[in-house]
Amino acid sequence: MKFIRWIFAITILSGWIALIGTGLYVAMYEAKIDLPEAEAIVVVSGNAGKNGGMLGETEARLNRAVALYNEGLAPRLILSGGSKSDAETVADAMKAAAIAGGVPENAITVEGASHSTLQNAIFAADIEDLSKAAPILLVTHRYHLPRANASFRWAGFSDITNVAADPDGGFQITPGLLWESVKWPLNVLRAGAASAAQAGNVPREDYIQYLE
Repeated sequence: MKFIRWIFAITILSGWIALIGTGLYVAMYEAKIDLPEAEAIVVVSGNAGKNGGMLGETEARLNRAVALYNEGLAPRLILSGGSKSDAETVADAMKAAAIAGGVPENAITVEGASHSTLQNAIFAADIEDLSKAAPILLVTHRYHLPRANASFRWAGFSDITNVAADPDGGFQITPGLLWESVKWPLNVLRAGAASAAQAGNVPREDYIQYLE
């Protein structure tokens, strides 16, 4: 019983640390005036709608990425996001919107299998012509950037510049921010378990679904 109480206390403490840390990041975020040039702009999607496609946060992230591309900061977009139904993947919906925004189709790489931030990272790392040592601009919302950055570093990327889709929003308590108190501890546990599986030469197909 004492052990269970300790586990419960650690879980609650971890959630509070994640929430406070993410909240401070959101409150203190300052957009860089001069962003570095990169090998790619990586867009991490938000949740898909029931019929696939883009929801509001994903659209904001994609629009920010297209603007960065049009500024000449990178020669390509990596669009990451799947769908849990048979509908169009979020990445494919982002691709269509990016092309409509003036990005050439040959400058877009779609990763449409991921269902979580950890999978966004690990599947992006699988892209053969994208070096994990190359600089990338990682685009998502401020509340998501710390966990997304940590996930991509766990997957092997080493040169990451965070770019917020909502750089001027001020501090706001949003559902996304509150959910980070749950998602951060889960991310750490799942990434740790996946790393242990990799070290034990467990085939990826045996554990990848647990990273959703």
